[in-house]
Amino acid sequence: MSLVRLVYASESRLVEVNRRMELARMLATAQRLNADNHVTGFLLATPGAFAQVLEGEAENVAETYGRIVVDPRHANPRLLAREPIERRGFADWSMALSEQDETNDFIFSLYGVTPEADLYAQPADTLLDLAGELASQIR
Repeated sequence: MSLVRLVYASESRLVEVNRRMELARMLATAQRLNADNHVTGFLLATPGAFAQVLEGEAENVAETYGRIVVDPRHANPRLLAREPIERRGFADWSMALSEQDETNDFIFSLYGVTPEADLYAQPADTLLDLAGELASQIR
């Protein structure tokens, strides 16, 4: 089994009025599809952007990313990293979510995520570190 990790960022097309409902729908769909395809990962969300870490077999991760690229809730997806890995960093979740809010805004800002430098502007290693930090908070 050959595992890969993919990190991407995209601009969010969600509108504030139904943002929470749409995020919940995205998470439920991702968890179901990822469990079926043995993909694990972590989704970061701010009002203006998404960033996600996907892990699994190369074909399954590519298929998952392919669905994301055409999802109308994402704009201008940027593939930031795709690399082989020895083991999963987010093996506990078919998909976990951390949305920037008043309880974790400080953690996001420690990694340079601000309204002026949203997730979309961050490099892959910063996003991976941020996801790992937030994951440790919810384990």
